[in-house]
Amino acid sequence: MEQYILMNKNTPLATVILSDAGYLTDVLAIHTPEAFPVGIFTEQKAQLLDRLNQWWRSRIIPASRDGLRYVLHLYDVDSPAVLSKRSLGLSLSDQYWLQPVGSELNWNAVNFFTNDFSREFGEAFFQKESSRPVINPFTPDASSNGWLKKKWVRIDGATYLAKAGSAPLLQQPYNEVAADKLLTALEVPHVHYELIMENNKPLCLCKNFITADTEFVPAYFIKDIVPRSNNDSAYTHLLRCAEQLRIPGVDIFLQQMLCLDYLLENSDRHYGNFGFIRNVNTLKFLGPAPLFDNGTSLWCESLNTEIGQSLPALPFKETQKKQLALVKRHCLNEARLNECQQLVEGVLQASPYLDKERVQCISEAVGSRVRGLQHYLASL
Repeated sequence: MEQYILMNKNTPLATVILSDAGYLTDVLAIHTPEAFPVGIFTEQKAQLLDRLNQWWRSRIIPASRDGLRYVLHLYDVDSPAVLSKRSLGLSLSDQYWLQPVGSELNWNAVNFFTNDFSREFGEAFFQKESSRPVINPFTPDASSNGWLKKKWVRIDGATYLAKAGSAPLLQQPYNEVAADKLLTALEVPHVHYELIMENNKPLCLCKNFITADTEFVPAYFIKDIVPRSNNDSAYTHLLRCAEQLRIPGVDIFLQQMLCLDYLLENSDRHYGNFGFIRNVNTLKFLGPAPLFDNGTSLWCESLNTEIGQSLPALPFKETQKKQLALVKRHCLNEARLNECQQLVEGVLQASPYLDKERVQCISEAVGSRVRGLQHYLASL
């Protein structure tokens, strides 16, 4: 058991105890409740501890991460929570971290926005073996979620997230680039992706959209800000929560997101991979985060014969067609919708892992979705 001060930059939030396994076991004192992560603080101690542990787990590498077993063996630990603890919980998505009680560490000395970090941990997920007896664990890679292999890298002074695809087709990186091209054409704010090859495997690369003065707040942590009314759907309830927090531009952002997810049959738009940006100095929301994490789409886990079929959808309804019915306004550059099929085909046909039949089936399915979206928007 060790004592830490949970910090927001140089602002102390609470004194907590972490177990040897890397989880919070007690909250000893509250210092600055207004600067807590969004949706976490409550005066009820047991509930606060539970919420803090939920939040802490959301920034720990999940058990489903490809290659995690090898990395745990390499570091000789039983839990990824220990790895995050060793990195003081530091992330490149926000400014929260753990200051050991009694230490003189400060934000300027430890943060990964202005200081260098170890690359070895992230690289370990992409290697079969390592000859290094000790690998520096001080890295933002220990606090990255998601099940696909990923790593933070620095290129010409800028910080990028590199993400792999899943075997055997490795389609997700190509999907990210295809979604980027569609969103550019449709004039929707989004994170830009580019494709790189590393050891003959595709990776998608995106620049970090968070700075030392902003934090990414997943929708998961705002969706329970106010109690849900019996008259509210999941969609209208999220809008109500955003209104309570005075987040601008949420309605049009969600409408654009639903249109894109319908076009691409995105089967993984959970509350953790879309959200909002808050200024950590003023604690005021700036607006929605640009759309990102569109890789689990375009039937990437379906057989060729299943492409075009409706898959289970998230987060508001069971299918993308039902989610599209939530769209009530024109929110895209509709003049360029007819380009979407060709844009997707142009990206996917560059992959050596996708056969021509699959590329054709996917691009034709996107064309069908374009026509469906055009028909729906014309009825508004």
